[in-house]
Amino acid sequence: MSDTVSKALNIQAVLFDADGVLQEPVKGERERLASLCGVPSRKEEFVTDFLSAEMPCLRGDADMTEVIGAVLKKWDSPYSVEHAIETHTKIVAMNPESIEVVRALRKSGVPAYLATNQHEYRAQYMSEIFGYADIFDGEFYSCRLGTKKPEPDYFRSILESLPFAPENLLFIDDRKRNVAAAQSVGIHAVEYDIGEGVEALRDILREYGLEACTRSCT
Repeated sequence: MSDTVSKALNIQAVLFDADGVLQEPVKGERERLASLCGVPSRKEEFVTDFLSAEMPCLRGDADMTEVIGAVLKKWDSPYSVEHAIETHTKIVAMNPESIEVVRALRKSGVPAYLATNQHEYRAQYMSEIFGYADIFDGEFYSCRLGTKKPEPDYFRSILESLPFAPENLLFIDDRKRNVAAAQSVGIHAVEYDIGEGVEALRDILREYGLEACTRSCT
């Protein structure tokens, strides 16, 4: 993208996905979930069941305590619902370098927003414990919007809350279907995975006429 084109785009704010962009699973995350299973020989099935049960909670359509409680009972887990939810909530960790890019972007005068699919317990954990409430200008958690990526309504809901036209927004996500959904409502969107490295994230911002330089920039 040429400098002329990037300037013509006039990106005024950036939406960041969380998982796979700013944060990633901790080491052994599946094993931690599997440890909750009361049937040792079927731990993988339990994990699949657990993660499937979470899905309606991402839209706020179900209560996490109820659906996870049912899974624990089905698989004869010796653990409480509270312990299971806490275990699942804490299997992600922030990537400090990625967060520094967000801070630098905001310092340059460009607002940054979080746009992520999460259940309420994880949303609260990220906002308060990770400090996203202070790191970002705003947070858009799917469980609080009643819609989730890749549903176009998720992005329409964000647009209703922000003072920016869709063509003045850039969205960065690690999944093609989410990128396509954002583009379908007129938002500029780019696919990026945390495994590509933080410099690739900075490059994306530069391509859209934005600068998020930290002391590690050359």
